[in-house]
Amino acid sequence: MPEGAQGRERPRPVPPARVPSPREAYRVALVVPRRGPAGMFGPSCRAAAHLAAEEVDAAGGVAGRPVHLVEVDAGAPPAEVARTVSALVDRGEVDAVAGWHLSSVRQAVAPAVAGRVPYVYATAYEGGEVGDGVVCTGELPGEQVVSALRFLRREFGWRRWLVVGDDYVWPRATARDTARVLAADGIVLQEPAWVPLGCSDDAVWDRVVTDVGRHAARRPAPDGVLMLLVGSDGVRFNRVFHAAGLDDRLVRFSPFMDETMLLGGGPGTARGLFASAGWFAGLASASALEFSAGFARQYERLVGVDGLAVPSPGTMAESTYLGLRLLAEVGRRTVPGPRDVDAARSSWAWDTPHGTVRLDAGRAHHRVHLAVATGAEFEVLADVTTGPRA
Repeated sequence: MPEGAQGRERPRPVPPARVPSPREAYRVALVVPRRGPAGMFGPSCRAAAHLAAEEVDAAGGVAGRPVHLVEVDAGAPPAEVARTVSALVDRGEVDAVAGWHLSSVRQAVAPAVAGRVPYVYATAYEGGEVGDGVVCTGELPGEQVVSALRFLRREFGWRRWLVVGDDYVWPRATARDTARVLAADGIVLQEPAWVPLGCSDDAVWDRVVTDVGRHAARRPAPDGVLMLLVGSDGVRFNRVFHAAGLDDRLVRFSPFMDETMLLGGGPGTARGLFASAGWFAGLASASALEFSAGFARQYERLVGVDGLAVPSPGTMAESTYLGLRLLAEVGRRTVPGPRDVDAARSSWAWDTPHGTVRLDAGRAHHRVHLAVATGAEFEVLADVTTGPRA
C-alpha cells in the first residue's frame, strides 16, 4: 500500500457511459452542475436524465433514434460551459442541449447555440428568454413566488420579508419583479442582502445573519426571510441562521429549495422553512410514485449509495427529467430542430410527474405547491397554482 494511502476512501468505479447500440443516436448535451454551489444537485439531475433517456428509448426513441447523453459540467464558469457546448455543436457531436443549470450559464449558452440546435433550459428562472430554438420549461416567479407569498399572507398574515440572495441575474430579477407585483397586496420585500455566488467566507455569512437579526429587532419587525440562494449557499445560510436562534423569530421561504439542501443543512436547520415548486417528493400521485421509483433505480446504478438510503428526488432532478421528456415529445415523428422547439414554445402540453405542464407564448405553466420542511423532507401544504391550470 502506498505511503499515506491507509484509511483513504476507495474511489467508486465509474459506470460506463450509456452508449446506444444503433449507429445513429440522438445525442443530447446534458448540461448539469458537478461542482460549485449547485454541484450538490448534479448526481440527482444525472440520475433523472438517465431515467428519462431509458424511458424514451423504451418508447421508441427520438424519431426512432436511441438517446445518448453527452455530459457537460455546468458548474464551470459560464463562458467555459458555453465554449464546451458550442464546440460540441461545431463538431456535430450533439443534436440538442438540455439540462438543469443556473441562469448565468443559460445566458452564456443560449446565444452560443441559438438557431443551431434545440436548447431545453429545464430550470425555474426569472423569465424573458427568447433565443431562437430555446425553450424554458421551469416555473416562473409569478406562479412560484408571488402565489406562495400571497398564500402565506392570507393564511398566516406574513407580509414583510427580508431578502437574502446570491448576486446574479435570477435572484436580483426575481426580487425586483416580485416586489413590484406584490406591492399591490401590501406584501413588502425589504433590505436586500446580496452574497457572492458560491461564497465560502464564514465572516460574510455571519455578517448577513447579524444584519437579519438587527432588522428582526426593529418595529415593525419583518415576518420572515425570502431566500434566493443556490445550493450550498442556502445550506450555509440555514446553518448560521439556526445557530443564531433566528428561527425562533422569523420564518423562511425559498423558491429554490429541495430535499438535497435539507439533508445538507443537518438537524434543526429546517425549522420554519417553507418552499414552493411544481414538484416535491411527497406528492402521492401514481405518476409521482412511479418517477420516484425509477429515480431510485437510476441513482443507485449511477452514483451508488454504499448501504445508505437513496435520497428523495428533488425539484432540480424532476425538472431535468421533464425537460428531456419534452424534447422527446417534440421529436416523436421527426428529429427536432430549432424551429420545432420554437413551435412547441408557442403552444404545447406534456405530462410530468407533478401533472401536465403547458407552454403558452414561451411561458411554462405548472401546478405549483407550497410545502413546509419537516426534518429532511417536505410536507406539501397546499396547491397555490395561479393562471392556467393543468
